[in-house]
Amino acid sequence: MEGVFLMNEDIKKASAEELVNEYQKHFDKNMAFRLLKKLRKKTRDKHIIVSKSTEAIVSSLGTLLSALDNPNLPTKYKALIIGAIGYVILPIDLIPDIIPGVGYADDVASVAGVVMVVAVYSNFSMDALDAEIDAEG
Repeated sequence: MEGVFLMNEDIKKASAEELVNEYQKHFDKNMAFRLLKKLRKKTRDKHIIVSKSTEAIVSSLGTLLSALDNPNLPTKYKALIIGAIGYVILPIDLIPDIIPGVGYADDVASVAGVVMVVAVYSNFSMDALDAEIDAEG
């Protein structure tokens, strides 16, 4: 019985790895980071409600992207990150993103747990992102 359990776990692991590998073939982290930077640049000097809402989503996505780039990140966490990023970028949400101030609230809430789990694998810094944006002019 123990051998069957181990085999099932191996199958689940292989399937998760296959799904992550397939996703990563179609994922351009450089493009994702550029979009993240663009969102930050456009919103950081807006009204505090808008700037703080988008800062939270930028920080969350930055943490997820950074962790996804870490070779020590376990496959199961890669799958969680992919799901969280998918939710944020999909246009269908519980609260539409176009509503100022609260539009990103459900996005932040949906990724908060994943961010907490994978933050140890991330080296994302909002200060570093802002410095990079400022250097570009």
